Amino acid sequence: MNEELRTRLKGHYFEQFGHEMLVTKMPFKYLQSIFEVDPYVQRELDPRRRNVIKEFILNTVQTSTFHFSPFVYSARGNLERDGDFWAVKPGEKLAIIDGQHRSAGLKSALTNLYIKREAFEESPMNRHHEIDNINLAIEKLEKYPITMQIYLNLTTQEERQLFTDLNTERKNAHRGLIMKYEQRDEYVLLVRAIAGKLAHHLDIEPALTRLTVNNTSITSFVMMRRCLVALFEGILTYKEGEPKLKYCQREEVEPIAFKFFKTWCDIFPNGAGDRNRYVCGLSGIQVALAYTVFQLVSNQRCSYFQAIDELKKLKNKTSWKHKDLQFCEFYDPKQKRIRNHASQQSILKLTNLFINNIAYGELNSIGR
Repeated sequence: MNEELRTRLKGHYFEQFGHEMLVTKMPFKYLQSIFEVDPYVQRELDPRRRNVIKEFILNTVQTSTFHFSPFVYSARGNLERDGDFWAVKPGEKLAIIDGQHRSAGLKSALTNLYIKREAFEESPMNRHHEIDNINLAIEKLEKYPITMQIYLNLTTQEERQLFTDLNTERKNAHRGLIMKYEQRDEYVLLVRAIAGKLAHHLDIEPALTRLTVNNTSITSFVMMRRCLVALFEGILTYKEGEPKLKYCQREEVEPIAFKFFKTWCDIFPNGAGDRNRYVCGLSGIQVALAYTVFQLVSNQRCSYFQAIDELKKLKNKTSWKHKDLQFCEFYDPKQKRIRNHASQQSILKLTNLFINNIAYGELNSIGR
């Protein structure tokens, strides 16, 4: 299909302000193979902006439709007219001028759905309904029509000028500072309120975005916010906007959040903030615990308070040490610690591990 699109790309040709242009469209599934990003023209991809777009797509795709403005490209001499069609020269690609983050957001949304589908397929619970819904969403995104506005005769300098005209470069504030001073984000406000109440129970870092192995704080404001998004919405990546509560009332949010983090005192060992010895302070573990509660609430139809109490069963089923057999899939014997624990796929695997552990009894562990 890709070769067919390269040789038979049909569109409308016209001239605008002295520039030759082609307007066409194609399914997103095939778009990735015909363009590239030129760092001389484009800015560096902003993961946060990509994730915001991804979450918008994931929150919309199964209930309604969404619309994007045209993606803008420069042909760079790699498009040739062939009768009523246009051909991309073999081995060549277009340069994207505007649409990099939307394209990355679509790709990331699809990856998210692929990972969730695989996790549901491996789940011990019957998840056929969820899998069917995910398959429909995947098909919708793969076939999503992208309108393309292709400039045929731009110089590199004109590409840069066009990019500047279409985009306003920005620098985001340090996320740790946002967590300390943000007044509009409800999750941030909740984190600060909960952290104040937990001050005598947990060592919480308020400002740093990342905690190194030498930091003994059990968690940070940034990590707590990620946990809350997973806990209440089942979202494993960055998310902006108001909380969309699915299984509790707004007045229950703060008591639930407090109970979740306070339960760490019951299930984690003393000195849990020692990242060289224990996994408790790692973001993947913490988000997986929050997502475990969300899964128990959504699939077992229990309350949040009941689901959080279920986490206490983990206390005697793992040592929380890096070399515990339960984390063997993530254990690096050279580093003597678990690695690659924070990706969506890893969090889903850890969640399944915790759920199985809660449901089916003790698993053997070592290093207690």
